[in-house]
Amino acid sequence: MKNKVNFAIIGFGSIAKTHAVSAYMANLNYNLSYNLNLKTIVTRSPLESLINGVKNTLNVEEVLEDKEIDFIDICTPNSSHLEIIQKAVGYNKAIYCEKPLASNLKDAKEAEELVRNSHIKNAVALNYRFLPAVRLIRNEIKKGTIGDIIDFKIKLYHKSYLNQNKKASWRTERSSGGGALMDLGVHLIDTVNFTLGEIKEIDSDTRIFFKERTNVDEIANCNLYLQNGVKGSLEVSRIFAEKNEPTTYVVYGTKGSIKMSSSKPYTIEIYDYEEDMTKILGPKGAGEILSYYPSERNSMGFFYDSHGASLVNFANIIKGFEDNGITPTFKDALKAQNIIHRCYNK
Repeated sequence: MKNKVNFAIIGFGSIAKTHAVSAYMANLNYNLSYNLNLKTIVTRSPLESLINGVKNTLNVEEVLEDKEIDFIDICTPNSSHLEIIQKAVGYNKAIYCEKPLASNLKDAKEAEELVRNSHIKNAVALNYRFLPAVRLIRNEIKKGTIGDIIDFKIKLYHKSYLNQNKKASWRTERSSGGGALMDLGVHLIDTVNFTLGEIKEIDSDTRIFFKERTNVDEIANCNLYLQNGVKGSLEVSRIFAEKNEPTTYVVYGTKGSIKMSSSKPYTIEIYDYEEDMTKILGPKGAGEILSYYPSERNSMGFFYDSHGASLVNFANIIKGFEDNGITPTFKDALKAQNIIHRCYNK
């Protein structure tokens, strides 16, 4: 019988349910040497219906005191992250945290310092890193496939707050730390850091359309300046409507371009300028990319697939397996949050 990597989810909103489903599917999809086991869920009030075999508690300390729980998974509103992290560090408990790391830069710095000084294993759900297409772009950039980088454009549109009748929530309040740029743009900032090099400077224009409902940005347009001299742009919105809402990323170089879309997360499109040819590149031959990412046949969509890959990679670290350098840490999340802070405080 397989041993277990037990974890507890703190908070049980929609993203927590995504984590729970992704962990369950990971056990089915991969030949793991352990069972990634959701043992306990922490909520503010008792769950009306409980997942079979999973305990519900209202007390965070109960899961922190449980020596069988290997890590906690924080899925609460942004403003509550630091307090939970402080408690977890006190119990020397490993931490997996939803993005962003905190609702403000000060708290994010404290969270990163706490886990670093206490040598706590940590990760943040910046799950775009695990898309095969993102990994392929990173590989091709390293190879110099499209020559010197001239520019890049990355964008993510959601229509989740376009409905005028949608009620305000903690995500629309200033206490969340920000709007579209904080909620969605953090993924894009980390993706650029991961694939092209770290962002040095940023300037932005943020806007609110539904002013009667929200106090944080619904649209953000940013110019990014990387440490290596490359420049590009980022655009994100929670009120732009497209049928499939793909995240798109294009990198332009002196020898051509590379494109990806989250609607086709397994492949990238490479255009060779000199040959005037386009080819589609998948992960075949780069087996490590699909080590803990399902085949297309078993895919539940990139959102669930990438969250599952992120959780498995962290569970591997918990088990003492060699870190592949992909899992985003608190340090990585702090870098992204620092960029967002500059946008909001320019």
